[in-house]
This record gives sequence, C-alpha cells and structure tokens, in this order.
Amino acid sequence: MKKRYYKIFALLILLLGVITFLIYNYINNYRFASEVYSFRGEGQYWVVTSKYTSIHQDNYRHEIKIEYTGDEKNVLVDHWYFHSSLFGTGGGGETLDDNNQLSKREEGTFMFTPNKMHTFEIEWNGNKETFDVNLLEDH
Repeated sequence: MKKRYYKIFALLILLLGVITFLIYNYINNYRFASEVYSFRGEGQYWVVTSKYTSIHQDNYRHEIKIEYTGDEKNVLVDHWYFHSSLFGTGGGGETLDDNNQLSKREEGTFMFTPNKMHTFEIEWNGNKETFDVNLLEDH
C-alpha cells in the first residue's frame, strides 16, 4: 500500500513541475523556443542583411552581412554600425572579401526585443552612408 502512495506522490510532484514550467513560460512569452528575425536594408552603395536568433529566454546569435554594390576598388571600411534603441553592433578597419562583402557573427546574453527597424551607418574610403534596415515580414 505504501508503494502505491509513493507512486501517486511522485506523479503529483511531476505534474506540479510541468504546471510550474508552463506557467513560467507563459509569463515569459514562451521565450524558451528559438525565434528568428530577418532584416534587410539597401543604400546607394551598400546592402545589409541581418539575422537575429533568440535562443531560449536571454541568449542570442546575430549574423550580419554587409555587401558593397559600388564600383570602387580596394574598399577599406573605416567604421560601420548597426543599431536600434535597444541593440547595436559594429566594426571597422576591414577590407572586403572577394565578393565585396563583410560578415560578422556574434553571440551573447540579453533579452532581445525586436524592433521593426534598425539604422546602418558606414564610412569607407572617405565616404559615408546611412540608411534604414527593416524587419522582413516573413521572419
């Protein structure tokens, strides 16, 4: 008879754990699953694509590709910055690869709240360009 009570007690503890897990994740907007947000923006000389992946509740991976569409040769990027009111990343002192691109991937910890728009600024070979990078609707 005692074994039966232990099984019932263990089942109740398991059920309580599942209910607690569901309530916690409901409160935190089910952020335990990964979400992917894709962005794209185009200026006169540059195209930027960005993919932000939230991993669990407060981890992220951000991948950005910056492509030069102009005619200059030997492009040296002095400075670039991708930012919104809550998130930013950047770099500089880089030359483009054989496809006229720069890429960066970073991971970190903070809760990302996706903005529909970011701003991209870049300076290269004495030039400067700034344009919007927007959230793609089918993210």
